[in-house]
Amino acid sequence: MRVQSLQSAALAVVVIAGLLTAHAQTTTPASPATPPAPTSPVAPAPVATTCKVAAVNVNTGLQADLLKIPGIDAKLAAAIIAARPLKNEADLVKRVKGIGKKNILKFRPCFMY
Repeated sequence: MRVQSLQSAALAVVVIAGLLTAHAQTTTPASPATPPAPTSPVAPAPVATTCKVAAVNVNTGLQADLLKIPGIDAKLAAAIIAARPLKNEADLVKRVKGIGKKNILKFRPCFMY
């Protein structure tokens, strides 16, 4: 239940950030001498920017270290360890059941590769 609440809150923050960015781009007039900045599809910034504990290398960290990360339980820590070696975040999301595209946002600052 708590994970769903965190995921919902994270999604709401991302949506609001996107709306604010879109609003700022449409309401800020560009001066005639300045051409408009090129727009590119940029992913929203991750929701979590810091980790409450020291970051853990997913390839070398102990299970005890992984368990210190908020939201990582024994089952998820064991799945991370079993999936080693992991090349990067995309590999982690792809190979570890329980870490998906949404909840990686809260774990991102806690993981090193």
